Amino acid sequence: VCKTGQGFVRAEPAQIADRIRYVPGSCLDAWQEELGAAHDVVLLSYVSESVPASAVPEMYKRSFARLRPGGLLIVHSFMVDDTLDGPELGALWSLQHVAVNAEGFGLHPSMVEGFMRDAGFRDVEHSEMIGGLTKLVIGKKLPA
Repeated sequence: VCKTGQGFVRAEPAQIADRIRYVPGSCLDAWQEELGAAHDVVLLSYVSESVPASAVPEMYKRSFARLRPGGLLIVHSFMVDDTLDGPELGALWSLQHVAVNAEGFGLHPSMVEGFMRDAGFRDVEHSEMIGGLTKLVIGKKLPA
């Protein structure tokens, strides 16, 4: 994944490419010091449903700790609506992830928002990303 991402970054202008760095590792392990702190954004795309459910709150807390005030945690994943009655494709992909990751769970925006708020994020917003399939939940680290 990092090699593919690095190829995309190299194709960008220097003022963008110089601000992005890939550090191999697992989101389940303690985050390496070389990742630094005071980041603008932490992006967790297709991660929250792919790890054990017990790991999600800690991932969000680690994200909070590495962000600058005003920084954003962006969670992009397969999700169903908060009503839990669809959309079908989001539900089917969520089910597929739970079948592969028996310790995981299907997501919905309010669930993700709750984990974000517990980690300290505020001004949490949700939106549709890929219609009927994925959603974005974005939380902000407010100034102290």
